[in-house]
Amino acid sequence: MLKKLTVMAVLAAVLTTPVAGAQDLLQKALGETIYVPAYSRIFSYPNRSDLLAATLAVHNVDQETAITLTRVDYHGENGELLRKILESPVELAPLQSKTVLIPINDTSGGVGSNFLVVWTSAAPALSPITESIMTSGSGGPGPSFTSRGRVVSRQMPAD
Repeated sequence: MLKKLTVMAVLAAVLTTPVAGAQDLLQKALGETIYVPAYSRIFSYPNRSDLLAATLAVHNVDQETAITLTRVDYHGENGELLRKILESPVELAPLQSKTVLIPINDTSGGVGSNFLVVWTSAAPALSPITESIMTSGSGGPGPSFTSRGRVVSRQMPAD
């Protein structure tokens, strides 16, 4: 009986604990740095890899507040900065999106490339959906998948 109650208690705790990130859905911030995995190639066999195009998409999901992208950088699998994407800050109006393409023939990033996206806002805003979309672009069946960004630092409004 005790074992059954323990299992039920653990199950209840797991089922009622918010998923990481889900608890922040309505929490607003003044800015964030977001790490977004991207891939310029993936291995399908030990000595064979498929080239991929990577598109970064940043969606301002806040219906009332604009956000400003202050930095979008593309890094290689060794962590080195390969390209600063923005020449100047870009404002995204409510529900507006911005995309950036790393073409299929740009293999400089390697398997573990990534983007760092930095945004700010004058008023507290919802975190944008930031993801990369990878595709083989060959016209035939090939790998296509997405990778969601992860907030690595956040600037919260003063209480």
